[in-house]
Parts: sequence; structure tokens; C-alpha cells
Amino acid sequence: MSEELEKADAPKKVVDDDRRWNYSIHYQRRVVDLIPESARTAIDVGCGEGMFARELASRHLAVTAIDEDGPTLERALAQDTTGIDYLEGDFLTHDLTLEGYDVVSAIAVLHHVDIAVGLERLKALVAPGGVVLVVGASKGTMKTMPKEIGASFADKAQRLWRGWWDHGTPSAWPPPHTFDEVRDAAVEILPGCEIKNHLLYRYTLTWSKPEA
Repeated sequence: MSEELEKADAPKKVVDDDRRWNYSIHYQRRVVDLIPESARTAIDVGCGEGMFARELASRHLAVTAIDEDGPTLERALAQDTTGIDYLEGDFLTHDLTLEGYDVVSAIAVLHHVDIAVGLERLKALVAPGGVVLVVGASKGTMKTMPKEIGASFADKAQRLWRGWWDHGTPSAWPPPHTFDEVRDAAVEILPGCEIKNHLLYRYTLTWSKPEA
């Protein structure tokens, strides 16, 4: 059942944000600079431990962050909550303000839900003139396999060099949607969006909602 969480009795922070690295974190840095200067409010769906929510809050946005995994949110609440209102619940069904957020972000979230349903929900939440920022994971295909095999060597080097942060949140792997399926749904639901396929089964998607 969805409920607003309190900070009491949450466990201590384990890893500083600037020491965390994985592929979703790597690619989220490609979308964060697209936040409009005029943005004042944001929602981070499937927020996990709140790393991206904290990034949004550091840019002086009033942030709502929602996730349905209670233990993960306890870890988020043990960290800096300045400017962030954490909620426990499913972003698809929770009573959130439609067209209420200048920034709607979803980092490594959409492969947990039906892609069309997830995109429609993000579209419904973002305010006119606002932006949707997505870092997603897609399923490999025979077409993408050769470049992914090559990228696996870079993967090993990156892990040795940077280390690897495991978010510890329930995950869904492999992703159910191929990149082509995600792209086709995005083009239909978010006309004019920009979607890019990246190595190691990641993609970025950005969309600006037209002004009313």
C-alpha cells in the first residue's frame, strides 16, 4: 500500500554518490544537462536510493521521488533528503499530479513495466513545456550481438578501473523489450522525441512536451 515515508530509523548511507558507477549512472549524465533552466518541479519515478533525485534537487528543483520497494527507500531516506519528498508506491497507479512536473525522469525503470503503459504515464505526468528524461535497458538481438560482444571487453576494463555499484534494488533482467520495440512505442506516444541506442543494452530517450 502506498504511503509517504518518514526518515526515522533508516539505515546509514554506505557509498557516496560520486563513488558510484554503473552503466545507468554513466548514461544518466547524458540527460541531466537537458533540464530546462526554467524548471521548478520534478518527479523521479522508480527512484531507488535517490541518486538521480538528489541530482535534481541539487539543481534547486522541488523533487518528488517514488519507488515501490520499501527497503530501498529506507536507504534513500538515510541520505540527503533536502528538497526531496519520498513516496512509497507504484508510479503507474499512485495518485500523482497529472501535468504537475517540469521534469519527469525514469532511470532504469521502463523495462520493469509494459513499455507503452510506462511511456503514456510519463507523458501524463510532465507539464506543458517540461521534459521527459529516460535512461532505459533493452533486450539484445542477433542484430546487436556483434557490437555487444565487442563492448563486453570494454565492460571488463571499466569495472576494473571504476568499480561497480550494485543498487541492491529488485531488478528485472533480461529486459523484455528490444530497442526497436522501445523506439517504435516512443515515436508513437512521444512524437518528436529523441532516442539513442547505446552499448551494453542501454538507451537514452528525451522528449519536450509542447506548451499548452
